[in-house]
Amino acid sequence: MRPAILGGMVAALLLAVGALTGLANARANGVPQLVKLTYLEGVSNFGPQTAEGVLEFSFAEAFARVDVKNLPPTDGYTYEGWLTGGAGAPFRVGEISVDPAGIGVLETKLSGLASYDYDLFVVAARGPGTAEGAIPADRSIAGRFAIIADNTGSAAGDVRPGSLPETGEKPPLTTNERLGRVFMIAGPTAGLALILLSLNRRRSRR
Repeated sequence: MRPAILGGMVAALLLAVGALTGLANARANGVPQLVKLTYLEGVSNFGPQTAEGVLEFSFAEAFARVDVKNLPPTDGYTYEGWLTGGAGAPFRVGEISVDPAGIGVLETKLSGLASYDYDLFVVAARGPGTAEGAIPADRSIAGRFAIIADNTGSAAGDVRPGSLPETGEKPPLTTNERLGRVFMIAGPTAGLALILLSLNRRRSRR
């Protein structure tokens, strides 16, 4: 086999591996944070103490997902997710619809964020008489998390974007989806390169 052809195949393989490495480094500055939600002392004052959930969010990618369980519906109330604890006003993430079994999910874009120093997420219960646009006083499960650092490369997880994220675009690919695409390229390329190397060795022996 000509060295130029073999070299081209090896170069393609290196490019695929490089793409994989690049994706890993890119995700290092946008890894979603996971926050456990429980009946938090000093914060929670409404609903069953057995309720719990998980918040997954990323300021860098402007999205949030909330999963709750053991939080059954209460007549006259709706559940909402709120970011609070920062210097700015509390930010309403969205409404969390729960089924009769107490299971609920909210997945949304964080549209309209003007601050990134929140350190507390609360599932609040909006009842009759609660002022529109204000965080309800009745609060169920909640979870604290570390304040996001500036985008200097020193943060261990999610980072504050240098500018407000564009929320009109399609949601970014997940890590598994991105890695899957890279492996779809790297796998066949690596296999073809090994076959060509084997054929080249056999011809050299002859």
